[in-house]
Amino acid sequence: MVANLAMIREAFCQQTYLFTTSGLPKMWKLGITVGDVEEAICRDSPEIIEDYPEDPRGPACLVLGWANLARPLHIVVGYGLIPDIATEVVTVYEPDTRQWHNLRVRRA
Repeated sequence: MVANLAMIREAFCQQTYLFTTSGLPKMWKLGITVGDVEEAICRDSPEIIEDYPEDPRGPACLVLGWANLARPLHIVVGYGLIPDIATEVVTVYEPDTRQWHNLRVRRA
């Protein structure tokens, strides 16, 4: 299975997604709000830039979105294989230029 951006956006825009127990505190520590995450996925043109369908913790993908139309966010989203498995935020962070060549490509 591959990540489905339309399904992910629907979960976020309808607020039917969850946060992992570690994802929410890390996000708050970085000054990122729930509203920032929802905006980054529900507005404009979020992109799936990496997909991890075989992750041992469950399928996930990395989404690039924008909060306040100016703040890039990377959001790792776990997505279920069936509709009964919730879409969840694993972690959220602002891309670090030391680790990313640009917002979409990791440095080697």
